[in-house]
Amino acid sequence: MRAFFTPPNMAPRPTSMDDLDAAERLIVWSFRRWVIGLRENRAEHWSFVWNEFTRQFGAGAGKEALSGFAALMKGVQCYARRTLHYHQPCCPCLGDDEVSVMRLVAACQSQQLLRARSIAEWLVAPEAVGELLQGGTQLAHIMRKHALILPQRAGGEVLEAPAAQLQTASATIH
Repeated sequence: MRAFFTPPNMAPRPTSMDDLDAAERLIVWSFRRWVIGLRENRAEHWSFVWNEFTRQFGAGAGKEALSGFAALMKGVQCYARRTLHYHQPCCPCLGDDEVSVMRLVAACQSQQLLRARSIAEWLVAPEAVGELLQGGTQLAHIMRKHALILPQRAGGEVLEAPAAQLQTASATIH
């Protein structure tokens, strides 16, 4: 059984969608839609994400935010260190991988680069870390400009695994 603890100055690790604020829900919902689109090869899920980014940020900034998000997701898709898990868009549950992507963007937004790098290294192979950080930073910047501020969340402290146990694998997301 995992014991989650909350480091000082951090919000507790969320366990359901109800625990998230609007900025966090946007990232998790977008992550879920994107991977469903990948898994089912259905572009309408990516259109849902594009439409929501346009609604949140306007056309120009929405395109820039989507570009960052797509780079983040490409890194996850192509260089995941292990099988990643997600829930359906309407599911109230919240998984560790969904929280990790959310925390990565939050760390980029608050310019906690060591924290962001640590999360990226946990998610993907070394050659994709830069891509995740660049995409996460681009998305985080647009979100900040539109007053969508992500809280710092606990959770990664229990997710760390020795590098020897992680193997590069294609991102089979289920």
